[in-house]
Amino acid sequence: MICSKCGKDNADTANVCINCGAPLQAQGAVMGDAQDVAANKTMGILAYLIFFLPLIACPQSPFGKFHANQGLLVLILSVGGSIVLGILQAIVLAIFWVLGILFTLIWIVFPILILVLVIMGMVSASKGEMKPLPIIGKFTIIK
Repeated sequence: MICSKCGKDNADTANVCINCGAPLQAQGAVMGDAQDVAANKTMGILAYLIFFLPLIACPQSPFGKFHANQGLLVLILSVGGSIVLGILQAIVLAIFWVLGILFTLIWIVFPILILVLVIMGMVSASKGEMKPLPIIGKFTIIK
């Protein structure tokens, strides 16, 4: 793990930099401002259930906005993915019904993947982190 203060490479399990003593954080996990996190941690967690809630309750909070954006991305993936899977399933069933079994399995796995993303986001928010979700987390809609 590389220290963000001095640039020294440290062991992945280290909590503090061996060179300057600064606290280290996991790659990709950015800790929010302590006061912002303390005031808006609940809103960050709830953003994965109702993405716009932090935008109403704490519109100036970078922590709240970050998690509202992540919650919106999960919602878009969920709705968009369901629509695309439904259309593809209808087309495939019309052409070759045996592949319908494959799409049935995908319909079972897809909501589980969405649930995993929601849980990962909630855990990140509960830790006070601003850690992007895998694959979709790099996109920013709410700034």
